[in-house]
Amino acid sequence: MSEKNVETTIDGLRIKQGNVIHDSRGFLAELSPTGVQNEFFKAGVKNIYVSTSTKKNVSRAGHFHHKNIENFFTLSGTALWMFVDMRKDSPTYNKLFAVVLGTEKPTFIPQDPVYTIDTSGMLQVLVPIGVYHVYWQLTDTPVTVLAIASEPYDKDDYERIEPKDIPQIQEKLAKYKMVTE
Repeated sequence: MSEKNVETTIDGLRIKQGNVIHDSRGFLAELSPTGVQNEFFKAGVKNIYVSTSTKKNVSRAGHFHHKNIENFFTLSGTALWMFVDMRKDSPTYNKLFAVVLGTEKPTFIPQDPVYTIDTSGMLQVLVPIGVYHVYWQLTDTPVTVLAIASEPYDKDDYERIEPKDIPQIQEKLAKYKMVTE
């Protein structure tokens, strides 16, 4: 499988499908075949971390950044990801984009696009400055997300907003019959 882009409805939010090699033992996924020369890393790499969700239907993340650009890879489990453009000067201001990303198909049919490693390869999500991001574990398998950030951790760079305070997210969660904590 060669790399290709996935369409999003938010300006600057980019998703790229990468290569995965499957065999009877599992899979090998190329996260960045060109290393830090990857076009998604042109803002730099100054922090690499892992976020894990161990409970279904409980949100993780729930913020946007003023300086940090992040790249995400869902390494295990499957999650419903939602993104909202919080940049007032953006042509896609207040727009929501939802997608299901992971390593296994959900047991129900989601309303949004589904990309799993077995059919779509490894997806790399580039989240620009000012784009809110949050995810919910959908499968029994814990969700592990690798994040590569353009900036070192700075608690003052996080603009935290509870998902329940964003109407577009609440509407989408209601369609999934999910209740926020």
